[in-house]
Amino acid sequence: METHLPEISIVTPSYNMLPYLKLCSASVRDQGPRVEHIVMDGNSTDGTAAWLEKESAIISVSEKDNGMYHALNKAIARASAEIVGHLNCDEQYLPEVLKFVISYFEQNPRIDFIAGDFLITDEQGELLAYRKFFQPRWQYFFSNYLYANTCTLFYRKKIFNTCKFDESYKSIADVIFLYDVLRKGFRGAHIRKYFSTFTYSGTNLSLNPISKIEKKRFDKYLPFWYQVLKPLYFTMFFVERILNNTYREKSPLLYSIYTKENPGKRTVKSKIKPTFRLRFNAIAQDHDR
Repeated sequence: METHLPEISIVTPSYNMLPYLKLCSASVRDQGPRVEHIVMDGNSTDGTAAWLEKESAIISVSEKDNGMYHALNKAIARASAEIVGHLNCDEQYLPEVLKFVISYFEQNPRIDFIAGDFLITDEQGELLAYRKFFQPRWQYFFSNYLYANTCTLFYRKKIFNTCKFDESYKSIADVIFLYDVLRKGFRGAHIRKYFSTFTYSGTNLSLNPISKIEKKRFDKYLPFWYQVLKPLYFTMFFVERILNNTYREKSPLLYSIYTKENPGKRTVKSKIKPTFRLRFNAIAQDHDR
């Protein structure tokens, strides 16, 4: 029996990021499978609502919300596919990624969520750094950082029946969410494949000082034994990165994305001698100038 239900739902929280949202949505639209793109906009004042009204391929709501995680929970509640991905406005999927994701879940019914690798670009789409990682382990999320980036994560929707984003947090609820997913026994897998790009602008939420404050807040709820072993996990994280060959990449590295200069068609980019290093301070200073 033929079904018209989407094969995958992509949820995007939005607030005053229309130039990025246009590129983000284009990277979803050209994927091929029956994809449902849900954009939950927080009453943007930059023309986002008017633009969304014209985009019939996007399911959208523009209304006041209580932050990104509130918007995410609302968008996920509307998702009708059995696979859900989270893509922020300043992120893009690389070509044919959603086809791969759907096929992987079909072939691996015991896996509940997957995480891939991603590329970090500047606002012009030029590669700044690559990020290659390994199997998600919650112990590393709080000894180091959430190395399973949200733009590479895809979940079976059943996960959201028991796990939600904690809306009392403004910056690290994605870390706590994945911690909860793993602690409740859902099975995840890392895929050695670049799924997406993340645009580093120097103003990204993950760099906001509130992230450190919220991590200290949540640390109080972690088990005592974890606090004792935290230095060990910190070291083990980097050992696993070395063992999983996350510090090397072939040259040149080719990728295809949408840019502000050419928003209607993917542009193929190439980076000679790509690096995993990202100099946050230097980029932020350049951005300020």
